[in-house]
Amino acid sequence: MEETRELFRKAFGDGRRKKWRLNHTPLFLDFLEGKTDFSCTAWGIPSYSLLGWQKPCYLMNDGYVKTYKELIETTDWDAYGRGKDARCNNCMAHCGYEPTAVLAATKSVRQALRAMVAG
Repeated sequence: MEETRELFRKAFGDGRRKKWRLNHTPLFLDFLEGKTDFSCTAWGIPSYSLLGWQKPCYLMNDGYVKTYKELIETTDWDAYGRGKDARCNNCMAHCGYEPTAVLAATKSVRQALRAMVAG
């Protein structure tokens, strides 16, 4: 994870972040650079396919359920995330961390304005 953060710090350094055309919130990009830390909100961007709703996210293959309600109610969300499931320890994927960044932005007028200006 630290290698990924270093990569983004180098890529975005010296004001170059504005030159990148990424469709992510500023808080998620802060997370990628290691300026802030978030927990995973895997239910924030669920994945659906011909097999059904994938548990817990599209990066893992813990099964499928037929309905969104079943996904939300039968998935043990507390079992996933860094320090809980070894597969999650180095994950920084948008499908789990971008929703957390969006939720964080909605809790702060400053961050919400920052996201609106960046978008």
